[in-house]
Amino acid sequence: MQDKEIELKFGFDGDASNLYEIFSHIGAVSNKTTLHLDNTYFDTEDKDLFSIHAGLRIRRGDDFSEQTLKVKGENIGGLHKRKEYNLPIEPVDEVPNLLKFPKDALPEDFDVESIQKRLKPICRINFTRYLFNLELLDSTFEVAYDQGFIEVDSSNKYPLSELEIELKETSVHSDELLNLFSILCTHLASNNIPLLLEPFSKMHRAALLQEQSSPTADFSELDKTDNFIDYVTAQVALLEKLYGYFLISHDAVLFSQITSLIDSLLLSLKYLKRRKFLAFIIGRKEPVEYKRDLQIIIRLLKAFHRVCRHVSKKMLLCRFRNNSKGIASCYEKIRLSEKNNKMFLIPLKLRLLLSLMAK
Repeated sequence: MQDKEIELKFGFDGDASNLYEIFSHIGAVSNKTTLHLDNTYFDTEDKDLFSIHAGLRIRRGDDFSEQTLKVKGENIGGLHKRKEYNLPIEPVDEVPNLLKFPKDALPEDFDVESIQKRLKPICRINFTRYLFNLELLDSTFEVAYDQGFIEVDSSNKYPLSELEIELKETSVHSDELLNLFSILCTHLASNNIPLLLEPFSKMHRAALLQEQSSPTADFSELDKTDNFIDYVTAQVALLEKLYGYFLISHDAVLFSQITSLIDSLLLSLKYLKRRKFLAFIIGRKEPVEYKRDLQIIIRLLKAFHRVCRHVSKKMLLCRFRNNSKGIASCYEKIRLSEKNNKMFLIPLKLRLLLSLMAK
């Protein structure tokens, strides 16, 4: 019933019909399957579950019904780690039963009985899932391409097109998982799979769509760091979060702040390159050579930043003129540059590199 979910999540912008063939060049593929999944997510009017970063849903497939509770985890450069609890339910059940999950799945002070009485459907997330297994690096992954939509209400649908790669089995030590997924991402990039950043889960995006408001940038998180390496790591995390907000809101002011943050991150990476901080793999005495990887990261980020600076000014002008078509055009240019410059690689590769550096 309890499982720790570890997976990569990316947006997908291309033809998915040949994914099975592309992945066959990366590793051994098998068990090709198609599922039609109907998901209804639940919370209270006060968003008690969302406030503790938990997601609750009923999922129905062609031959099963289950309730799932996902609790707070972490997102490291597109690599999502969180605990997940699944329980079978009857097809006629309309509301999940929180009381059936383990008591330690939720905080001690969480009033489960009261919240159970106030649960209500908040959105539907329906999609077709095309999935298969991938054997690579002494590990088994489940690759899933999801195509569908998030429906907050009958007039508000948000399209879904994304790729998820979940780790099912591995002989790799837990300390090496970040490196395992980093190598996998390199394979994805070298095979030109058209991936995009997607920092937030489907449930998180649904909650933001409900709010109909644009979150503001909070740069105070950067002031809480104790050293330069932690500062750069916090920059990457903040960039992911703000970009996730932007993908939902398309807010021009927020994007100008993102552009400034990328500029700041580039300065940090150039300083990192000059200072030549030592980096070590756990258990090894010889330092890691990372100069080439850092140069590639800086080159890709600079190319994306040039487009961001240009488009950011246009997007602000469109906002002043209430030009929604112009904003949509700017948004498409940003995502095209993101795809062409393989920005999906940057957060994970940088997080891995920074985690090896001596502080």
